[in-house]
This record gives sequence, C-alpha cells and structure tokens, in this order.
Amino acid sequence: MLIDRYITRAMIHAFVVVFVSLAGLYFVFDAFTNMEEFISHAAEAGGLARVLGAYYGCRLIWFFDATSPVIALASAMFAISWLERHNELTALLAAGVSRWRIARPILVVAAVVALAAAVSREVVLPRIRQAFARNAQNLRGEVPQPFDARYDHRTDILFRGRSALAASSRIDSPSLLMPPQLSDLGPQIDAAEAFWRAADTRHPAGYLLVGVREPPDIDRCVSLVRGGRTIVETPSGSAWLEPGQCFVASDVTFEQLIGSTNWSQYSATTELVAAIRNPSLGVGADIPLRVHARVVAPLLDMALVMLGVPLVLGPGRRGIFVAVGLCVSMTLLFFIVVFGSHALASADILGPSLAAWTPLLALTSLAAWRAQPLWQ
Repeated sequence: MLIDRYITRAMIHAFVVVFVSLAGLYFVFDAFTNMEEFISHAAEAGGLARVLGAYYGCRLIWFFDATSPVIALASAMFAISWLERHNELTALLAAGVSRWRIARPILVVAAVVALAAAVSREVVLPRIRQAFARNAQNLRGEVPQPFDARYDHRTDILFRGRSALAASSRIDSPSLLMPPQLSDLGPQIDAAEAFWRAADTRHPAGYLLVGVREPPDIDRCVSLVRGGRTIVETPSGSAWLEPGQCFVASDVTFEQLIGSTNWSQYSATTELVAAIRNPSLGVGADIPLRVHARVVAPLLDMALVMLGVPLVLGPGRRGIFVAVGLCVSMTLLFFIVVFGSHALASADILGPSLAAWTPLLALTSLAAWRAQPLWQ
C-alpha cells in the first residue's frame, strides 16, 4: 500500500503539473490575442476578471475533455521517469516488486481520469455548451451568423433565412418553402423574424414567425393541420398569436437548424440517441458514429496509456528522450488509426459502428501485446 500511495501521488502530481502548464500556455496565448475584445466587454459584464473567468472557466472543462488521454499518458511517463531518475525504480525491481505492481497505481489513476472525462462529456459539457457557440469576437452572441437552408424531414418544409443570432435564437428574414402537400397557405411563408420556442401548454416546439409578409392575409388564414397534427398555426385559430404572426411546428431545434456542431459535439449521449430517433432531423452517419465513439472513448484512453507505459517500464528501458520520442510516435499512430477510421465512416466506406469499434479492437490488441513485459 505504501508503494501504491507513493506512485499514485507522483502520478497525480505529474498530471496536475502537465495539465496546468498546457492549459496555462493555451489560455495565456488566447487571452492576449483577444484581450481587446475582453476589455470592450468588461464594462457591462462586471469587470475584466469576471469576463475572463466566465469565458475560460467553461473552456477549462473543454480543455480537460480534449487533452485528458494525452496528459494521462504524459503524466505516467513523468511519474515513472521520476522514479528512474532517483534510482527508486531500480530499487523496487531489485526488491522483487514486479513491473505490473509498479504500473498498477498508474493505470488506476489513468482509469479515474478516463471516467472523469466521460462524466464531463455526459453531464457537465451539455449544460454549458451554449458558451462554446460564442467566441471572443462574439461574447454577446449578437453577431449574425450565416444561415444555410435546412429541411425538416418530417414535414418537408425547407427553412431559409438571411442570418441567425444565437443569443436570441432568432432567424432574420426567414423564408419557409412549403412542400406541395402543405401549400394551402401558398408556396412559401416569408416573415421579418423567426424565434425558436420550446414546447409548452399552448403549442408544441417550433418557430414563431413575426411580421409575416407572405401570405399577406395570414390573420384570416385557417391553421394548417395534417394527420391530426397542427403544422402551421395562425391568429384565426390560436388566440395566443398576435396579428401578423404564425407558428410553424418543428422538432428541429435552433442549434440543429443552424447546423451548429455544438449540439452534437457537446450533447449527452441520450440526446444524440433522441436525435437519431427524431424523424425531423434526418441525421447522417456522423451522429451514430459519435454515439459509438462515446462508448469506446474511456477504453481507448486506457489503451493509449497501456501503449506508452511499457516504453518506459519494460525490461529494455531506454533513456528518457528516446522513450519520449517513441511515445510521441505511438501517440501519432494512435490518433491516425482513430481519426482515419472515423474519416472512412464520413466517406461512407465504413459503417458508424464499425468505424468506432475497429480502432478499439486494433489498438487494445496492440496494447495487450505491448504490455506483456509488465507481467514478467
């Protein structure tokens, strides 16, 4: 137990040092690059410290999620190298302590880091993902973003617009192209603005169109109902609507409609599964691939550590610089296999499930083979 505590403490200390160093370098460089934007926003946000704390506090969690596998591997190498530098590793081996016994606390810490990253992806990041939609040049979320036309695959309505504003979930100059089966109100619905509205007691989820220009007599039009579901609500059939407004029901949220990567990259797995089952979205292979990748991510993180530890703890121990070089090469190979397999899924060469699980099968087999000397 004393050995476990000593090595665990060395591993945790190395992890904290590496994480703080890398995060500090990234945030200092980014902060000085965008300091003018932060200063201009500080007066209305309560001071520069509050602006920087809110902006980089969220990104610190993102940084941990993005770098935790590599930092865990680097921490393991530094912890073992520290033992080697003080001849403690040689003393442990001479005392009959097996290499696996030395590696065990390091792998336990790496497993805790992998699980913490998984919890962060499923619980923490989904709650703060709106913050990642705003960069330093758009802290208020009031800078218009280009809006690409997107279908609601359940109703076949094509949503078009001039621009979108994330802060207010607003679309400027929306123009909805109606399919032939929903053209009772005309071939399209044009308005000044459209706002995303979540479902409540008055209406389902959808978009409130304000300042409707086409059709010009929207206040007298009858609500559009198909299959027992109201697709377009008008003021004549819905008392909560004001003159010149209409409501278009849609299960495509604002994030999904504007094509934001935040909702898929930072959504919980349950939300991604719900998106796959949502007939309005018509998701491609990227969402199923992300779901499978979430499942295998902790195991892949452990595989990366298992690939690197034998380089510094195996029987033929090398110098620290040689070990670092080999470890960097092993890390590059790891990410080439993972991202290459994902690229094959994006190109429709491999299925999403096969593309996500193939790297795990290949890399864990390689890690098991590389870890054989630890058992000797």
